[in-house]
This record gives sequence, structure tokens and C-alpha cells, in this order.
Amino acid sequence: MEYGEALLGRARDLAPVLADRARNAEDARRLPDETVADLAGAGLLDVLVPRSLGGAGLGLDALVGACREIGRGCTSTGWVTAVYALHNWMLALFPEQARREVFADRPYTFAPCTLAPTGTAEPVDGGHRVTGRWSWGSGAPHAEWVMVDAIVAAGETVEPRIFLIPREDVTVHDVWHTSGMRGTGSNDLEVTNRFVPAHRSVPLRDFVKGTTPGADDHAEPAARWPMVPVLVLAGAAPVLGAAEGTLARFRDRLQERVIAYTGARQRDLMSGQMRLAKSTADLAAARLLLDDAVARLDGTYASGGRFGLPDRAWVRLTGGHVVGTARTAVNELCAAGGASIQFLDSPLQRAQRDINTISGHVVFDLDATYGLFGKVDLGVDPDPTTLV
Repeated sequence: MEYGEALLGRARDLAPVLADRARNAEDARRLPDETVADLAGAGLLDVLVPRSLGGAGLGLDALVGACREIGRGCTSTGWVTAVYALHNWMLALFPEQARREVFADRPYTFAPCTLAPTGTAEPVDGGHRVTGRWSWGSGAPHAEWVMVDAIVAAGETVEPRIFLIPREDVTVHDVWHTSGMRGTGSNDLEVTNRFVPAHRSVPLRDFVKGTTPGADDHAEPAARWPMVPVLVLAGAAPVLGAAEGTLARFRDRLQERVIAYTGARQRDLMSGQMRLAKSTADLAAARLLLDDAVARLDGTYASGGRFGLPDRAWVRLTGGHVVGTARTAVNELCAAGGASIQFLDSPLQRAQRDINTISGHVVFDLDATYGLFGKVDLGVDPDPTTLV
């Protein structure tokens, strides 16, 4: 059995275990320690880390497939799995000295990253002094390192850079009181006037273009991937998985549910049958769309090519449409599930809240996504700050 297939099998086996822990993760507003240990032990965090650093060095298809399976059990866990794995991939692209520091003992670490440039960095001898506060630090409760995006201003030049900072230099603010994705522990991160040496920062544009310091140091095509398409596709995977898991649970519920007052079996009613059929078709189409985009990225870079702007806009379209389809399907299924699915021990209501919450992520904003693709497809340049 190839390593990628074995990885997928381990993720599939973990899914029901994570489903049993989902309520505890939600109540704690963070992943349980045993879940984080299970993810690392299953090899899910170093999927994209190059073999030269001890990682698996696999393609994006392996991570996307595994995160779909994890998402079927727990959306929050699927999201944090994608986050940690992607951030380990990013860390492998830092300068060599930073890579040695991060991967000294094992081929993965726990490193939340927030890309909103809500901090500043002052150039000083040997590096920068960084100050700021950043939201949406998914996985913050288990952080060992932190990556933040801060603006470096030098005269008329403004440059966003990603800075790598040890956890002990970061204050984590417990603000993650939300209706959905509660288990992600996406707390605020704050840094005050901390010195960051030059080898622990990389211009954001290098990640966006696939021209980081590590781009030529590793044999795997992943070293030259553009950041945004990778984040979009991996982030959509657990959302689609959560919708597929909801569909399976809805199908099981149809078999046994009896409608109050009428005594009719819901499996015999056309309304339930139609919801089941439409969601089945919609989610199958979404999976094909996601798999096609992943294969396009993997294939392009494996053959020595690169994505142009139309390709990157297509990936944004794919990710947004997949997540939007998942949201619609889950909301439709829950609307036909009866009031009892709203009890907190029901996985259907949890998936509904989780998916509606993650749909608000900036890269999944459907209006912005459709507008971006329309612009690019018609030859109109997008705003330079657009994540694409």
C-alpha cells in the first residue's frame, strides 16, 4: 500500500473517534490534547513537509483527501488539521536556519498563522521589531511557534512580511466565543516590540508567487506552489467532508424517523427523498470540482509549470463554490430534519453551525469570489490586495 493510501485510511479510521469527541472539543473551545496527538501520530501534520526535512513530501491530493475524511467526523478538527499541515509546509519554505530551528526534533510543529496585516515591523540591525494583534489564530491553544503578517514601511515602500515567532514571545487572548467552529480555538495573538531575526521572516509576495527561500532547496514540486490556491483547496476539503458526513447522517435518520402527529415514516415522504437526492448530486458534483482543481495544481507543478492569474482565479472560484454548495446542502438537510436535530448532542446542528461560520472566511466569500473570477475571465485586473 502506498503511503498516501495508508494516510487516507488512518484519517478515515480517526473520523468516528473525532465525531465522538466533537462535543467535548466544542465545549472546551479547543481540540482535546489526545486529538492533537492522534493527528500527529497518524502522519497528518507533515504530509507536505519535504522528505529532506523528514516529512512525507506528498502532493496536495493526499492532504485534501485526508482532511475531507477528518471533516466527516468533526469540522473543527478537519480545519485545524488543514491549518497545521499547511503551516508546516510554509515553514519548510523559510530560510534554512529557520527550518533547522523549527524541525530540529521532528518533521512538524504546531504553528497557527494569521495573514491579515494588522501588525507593524520596524527594520533594525539583524531583523525587525514586530508589534501587533491578530485575530483568527486557529490552533492557538497548542501553539509552539506563531506566524503573523506585519507591514514593513521603509520610505515610500510598504511590504507585508510573514514573521515566525516563538510561542513564549506571544500573548494568546482567549476570545474564541462563537456559534460555530468552536473547537478550532482561533484566539487572538499579540506581539509587543519583539525582535525577530532576519532568517525568520519572508515577504508575503514570495509565498503568493511560490518564490520563497526554500523554493529551490527541495525536490518536491510543493516547494514552488503559490500559497493562496493551496490554502483555498485544503481549507475547502474539511467543509465538504462535513457536508458529506451530514448527508450520511441525514440518510440514516430518514430510515427511522417518524413524523410527530401524523405517524408517517419520513423515508416514505417525497420531501425527504428529494432533499436526499438533490444533496447527493450537489455534493458529488462539488467533490468532482474540488478533485479536478487539486489534480490541476498537482499536475501543473509536477510537470514544471506554474499557475497564472486565470488558474489562481479558477481555484478561488472552485473553493468558494464548493464551500457554498456544502453550506446550501447542509442547511437544506437540517431544514428537513425536524426540531430535535437542534439538541446540542446532535451532530447535524453542529455541522450546520460550523459550516455557516467557516463560510464567512474571506477566501470563501461568494460575492467576492464570483466577482474576482468574472474580472479575470474578462481581462480586468483585480485589486493588488486581492488574495488570489
